Amino acid sequence: MQQRGLAEMSSYLVIDTEVIDEDAFSEFAVKIYDAVIARGGTFLVRGSDLDVIEGDWTPQRLVIMSFDSDDGAAEFVRSTQYTALDQLRLRAVRSSVVVAAGFKG
Repeated sequence: MQQRGLAEMSSYLVIDTEVIDEDAFSEFAVKIYDAVIARGGTFLVRGSDLDVIEGDWTPQRLVIMSFDSDDGAAEFVRSTQYTALDQLRLRAVRSSVVVAAGFKG
């Protein structure tokens, strides 16, 4: 996904999450943290202390992860570390997930 000769960019995973099972979420939170770190990701935002200043969007819990390559976030959601947590994740949360390419101009 390199654009016009620019150096490789970061990619981001942006997740709007509603916790539906606190016990499952507690287990998932530990395991997903380990999976993200194992794939070279970094958590930039992870929590519910949010202040919506404009618009209708009202996320309950927002997670933003950064990956060092332009396809790192997409590779992460296809990885065995992530997919191995599918059943636990679906029990723990309802989420909307977006992969976004970083900008380097």
